Amino acid sequence: MFGALQGGLLSIWLFRNQRRSLANIYFALFITFVGLQLVFKVITKAWLMDNAGLPYAISYSLPYLIGPLLYLYIKARKENAFSRTDFIHFIPFGISLVGTLFAVLFWFFILSFPPYVVASLQITSLCAYGFASYRLGNAELKSFIIMVVISEVIIATTLAFMQEYYPNFPDVRLLFVVLTAMIYWISYQAISKPDLFIERSASPILPISFSKSPKYAHSSLKESEAIRIEDALQATMQKEKLYLENSLTIDTLAAKIGTSRHHLSQVLNERIKKTYGDYVTDLRLEESCRRLSNKADYRFTIAAIAMDSGFSSVSSFNDVFKKRYGVTPSKFRDERLNRMSA
Repeated sequence: MFGALQGGLLSIWLFRNQRRSLANIYFALFITFVGLQLVFKVITKAWLMDNAGLPYAISYSLPYLIGPLLYLYIKARKENAFSRTDFIHFIPFGISLVGTLFAVLFWFFILSFPPYVVASLQITSLCAYGFASYRLGNAELKSFIIMVVISEVIIATTLAFMQEYYPNFPDVRLLFVVLTAMIYWISYQAISKPDLFIERSASPILPISFSKSPKYAHSSLKESEAIRIEDALQATMQKEKLYLENSLTIDTLAAKIGTSRHHLSQVLNERIKKTYGDYVTDLRLEESCRRLSNKADYRFTIAAIAMDSGFSSVSSFNDVFKKRYGVTPSKFRDERLNRMSA
């Protein structure tokens, strides 16, 4: 029960998070479906079968979603782009869903596979996506990937056992505690290492819209005020270097230069051609490059320079830096200092 509650709260926080990058959306969906797996085990099985038979039957197919969402989350951290081919990863869940609907609504139980065959298919899917995610993920996320695969393999096996032998061994549902442990571990890591799961600097995904009008078509921002905001922004950042504070938010910055969050976002998008996250990250990268190229700062570690430049974790700094410049920060510093020595 506590695992389901924590999963729900974590999902709400992720969906309400301001940094709606594609990776963050996938991660929020991942937590949502893990939480749903727990919800269906909090409620008594007999009540579910009598009052919510179809949703309960569908819950047995949820492991088919965990692997694809895990892989797409890791993939989106590398390349923040959505492709139509990504839908292919959800085909096994779709097939399982259609089979469940036929079995429940039309009593075509002959179409249903034996529980252990379904478990084998789910475990194969989980391991395949887990392996692909492990190869793609960075060092800090690999323990998380292993934990997800192990936990979901236990759940897939438990579901098969329950379907075959319930109510002879009803207490087997207690094995779902592994999902509770995973949710609380993710919550703890999200607090202690804010950038471990959440992409702070990734470009946000534009909301889907069927309107052809520009994003800020109804904005009240005048040209003169936009110019003032841009000048104030550049002057404030150059003079006070607020981007060196890793806790800086767009709301804090907007208040500092005397405008609203919406108007600041509009100026960044229309005049500077950057999102807030990209704008701040660029300034932090420029600061880190200056320090990595300075002989006087050679006594500082890469981690110290990352923190002093405004990044909240070394792992996110390394990822963003290598993505931008094609080399690691340590190699970048060595190359620059070798050139100066030569």
